[in-house]
Amino acid sequence: MARYITGASREQLDLLPPSLDDLIPDDHLVRVIDLYVDSLDLDALGFERARPAATGRPGYHPADMLRLYLYGYLQQIRSSRRLERECQRNIELMWLLNRLTPDFKTIAEFRRKHPRAFRQLCRHFVRFCRDAGWLASREVAIDGSKFGAVASKKRVVSRQALVREEQALNARIDAWLEGLDETDHEEAHRDGPDDDQRRRSLERLKALRDQTRDSRERMERLGIQHHVTGEPEARLMRSPQGNRTAYNLQTAVDTDTHLIVHHETVQDGDDSRQLQPMAEATQTALERGDLSILADAGYSNGEQQQRCEERNLACHIPPRRTVNNQGGGQLYQADAFHYEPARDAYRCPADHWLPLKQRNASQKVLYYANPSACAGCRLKPRCTAGRWRTVTRHQYESAFETSRQRLTEDPKAMTRRRATVEHPFGTLKDTLMGNAGRLLVRGLDKARGEISLAVLAYNLKRLMRHIGAEALMTRLRQAPV
Repeated sequence: MARYITGASREQLDLLPPSLDDLIPDDHLVRVIDLYVDSLDLDALGFERARPAATGRPGYHPADMLRLYLYGYLQQIRSSRRLERECQRNIELMWLLNRLTPDFKTIAEFRRKHPRAFRQLCRHFVRFCRDAGWLASREVAIDGSKFGAVASKKRVVSRQALVREEQALNARIDAWLEGLDETDHEEAHRDGPDDDQRRRSLERLKALRDQTRDSRERMERLGIQHHVTGEPEARLMRSPQGNRTAYNLQTAVDTDTHLIVHHETVQDGDDSRQLQPMAEATQTALERGDLSILADAGYSNGEQQQRCEERNLACHIPPRRTVNNQGGGQLYQADAFHYEPARDAYRCPADHWLPLKQRNASQKVLYYANPSACAGCRLKPRCTAGRWRTVTRHQYESAFETSRQRLTEDPKAMTRRRATVEHPFGTLKDTLMGNAGRLLVRGLDKARGEISLAVLAYNLKRLMRHIGAEALMTRLRQAPV
């Protein structure tokens, strides 16, 4: 043993045993968490028991439970049972909680009861960063990602499946009724236990049929195609891993600090209707009159882009466009036709005018054509395989054109978008939440709360890397309690 580094004996007594505070470095994560939680007004944020009750059994202070959860999410520990074990053996948690050891039921109950308080806490942190001057950028990137719900994909029921099941149950009920009629004719003199059993089975089939019909009618009233048994607020969504029961997390990320300045958990798996609400909420959170918005083609929505432009929200979004696939791809595309706003008409490559011919109000699409000019046009074989060429224009085409012009002037905008908004999702799913972003709580409201807790942990960790732990702690000491 003389040639190895050896430790002290387990039986050795120290004259002055070290305190827990001596074991924690001055710039350690737990000191940042402790200062941050101490700076909060938990009662104003909506946490229960922030002011102790005069009667009843004393409970844990919500500040201690919040410290525990922030530490857990930053260390990839979300399970209430694992957090309970860590409280009993983890020196960092012993320091952070002053050796408190709450049981797992108390830990889980705190997360279940405070989803809205966690969301308010996220907004409070963004305001804290904004007031400190750490969110000075005028550009944010918006994107969405699917976070798996607790319910399995096997629990998904579709309207088509319910229709088929109802038809099958009706067929079985008809067969049972025919069987009972034959039995009544053949054995009218006898009403034994077998007949009673058949009638009870028939009643059970009818009850199951009625339950199936009620479920189908309820889905029709709500306008949904799928229902998740056990978690009806979850939706079946497409993801890189295939279809899964999930919620859609929308984030707006600052391109300078990469902090998530606003987030929202929605049930809509399509991003095309999320641009305006996310952009306007981000503008409110940052208190800026003008803002640049970076997003991918999934957010291409002319009406919402127009609304954003009216609020000084400059959109950088590639428009979703179809191509003229007739003629093997050799025909003129839409960009070969020049639009003249003064005449509300298009000029074609053959120098003919295509005036407005039809308006589709439901789809907000305008159709421009000149059949007489196309009839004798020398360029028609290169333009269309039909009788004449039609050019479509969206009602909000000007918003698309403005966005396309910005992308032409700033070709690196989409590169900045990918570098800004993609990695927070990877951090949230793999580092903070684990299991590819699978949630631990059921229901939309609780899912929003858990995701907000993860976003807060991400922002706290990201800010520490951006400005350093010492600068953050200095600012927290100056913040009002």
